[in-house]
Amino acid sequence: MNKRPLPENLRGAVSDQQVATQAAPETRAKPKPAKRICIMVLGMHRSGTSALTRAISLLGAELPRNTLGANPSNPAGHWEPSPLIELHEQMLAEAGSRWDDWRSFEQTDLGAARLRFYKAEIAKLIDEEYGSAPLFVLKEPRISRFVPLYAEILKRMNVEVRYVLTQRNPLAVIASLEKRDGFTFGFSALLWLRHELEAERATRGKSRVFVSYEAMLDDWRAGVDKISDALQVKWPRPSVEAISTHFSTDHQHHTASADLLYADPRIADWVKQAYSALEDLERDPSDVVAMARLDAVRISFDSVTPVFGEAFFREVDSRARKSAQAGSQLQRLADERAVEIDRQAAELAKLRQEIEAKDAHLMQQQETLQHLAGEHATGLEKLRLETAAKDAELAEERGAHQRSVGESTAREADLIAEIERERLGAAHLLQESEILRAEIQKIKDSSSWKITYPIRYAKSLFKRNPGGT
Repeated sequence: MNKRPLPENLRGAVSDQQVATQAAPETRAKPKPAKRICIMVLGMHRSGTSALTRAISLLGAELPRNTLGANPSNPAGHWEPSPLIELHEQMLAEAGSRWDDWRSFEQTDLGAARLRFYKAEIAKLIDEEYGSAPLFVLKEPRISRFVPLYAEILKRMNVEVRYVLTQRNPLAVIASLEKRDGFTFGFSALLWLRHELEAERATRGKSRVFVSYEAMLDDWRAGVDKISDALQVKWPRPSVEAISTHFSTDHQHHTASADLLYADPRIADWVKQAYSALEDLERDPSDVVAMARLDAVRISFDSVTPVFGEAFFREVDSRARKSAQAGSQLQRLADERAVEIDRQAAELAKLRQEIEAKDAHLMQQQETLQHLAGEHATGLEKLRLETAAKDAELAEERGAHQRSVGESTAREADLIAEIERERLGAAHLLQESEILRAEIQKIKDSSSWKITYPIRYAKSLFKRNPGGT
């Protein structure tokens, strides 16, 4: 028996009176629907229940309106009602259990009021998910642990249940759970054992059939025929080739043979004995020896689970709470860090805006400077052209001046030469004059000049006064 639910698992719980007030009038007022058939697929997680459910739906059985979608661990889809999964998780938590609990599930751990509440909620969700479908398929691996609860609910809803129990080699299931959830070898083996034992025990004497995932992979048509014959179902769509895509080895990531299972020393004898008995029931559903072997395994298993299960799951819960507390602290630190990051991001955004504004201002200044530089360059070019013109003009004037200076220098040289010639001529005349003067003086000094002086004087007088006396 499971531990009584913890107080934190009773959040949202209502009193007996509230449940009675809510559920009783609805139950009395609601008329019984017409007889319908539910094909219930039972089996351990990762045992091919999804593929089998989809195959049955392709034959014409109605699927729930809201299904758990595909994910990396099951890319073809799960085909199970997601609202019921959430409700099952809540119910298991209130009873002190969980989906991966290998202990037996006891309805009485919920208490009378909560049990009535969950029965009403399950019935309501079945109506919402399947409506008035005359034939529908229901699969949710957690149901394997509380089949009697569903059998009672569906009976009250006037729904006939026919069961398909599917199993898969435990080694393949264990490998799949290890990859998906990180479960240990022994833990997964016990979980497989609990689901298979509970589902087989609860369906004895009912309309049921045993099929294995491996057999469906080998020949799904034979498997469908086996289900049809055993459950006496006339399918609305009896031949659908699309089923083959769901029983393809492309989806089989983990394989194992029965010989490997029986030879593996890690596998407990309970698991080996249970799998062997299920193989016998797959061949002969009325094999009482196989069922007796399963009973013996279940009795032995149940005799130790209260002791070891209590110790194990208390420790798991304790560690989970500590981990949750640590996670909360980490989340708080992460939130604080996120706030700080947001603050810094805001500051960076503000700084970025300021930088962008400054960049825009600088760009404007640069454009202005470039414009001024352009104007300055134009002015400089104009000045350069003017300067070049002035230089050319000055060069021309300098050339003219130099030519003028040259001409003046030449005229000056000619003038100097002419003056020199005139000076030389004057010197020569002066020399000649001096010679004449000397000769004249010599004549004057001569005795003849002195003798003839009176005659020359008289002539001069006569020349000045020719008519005088």
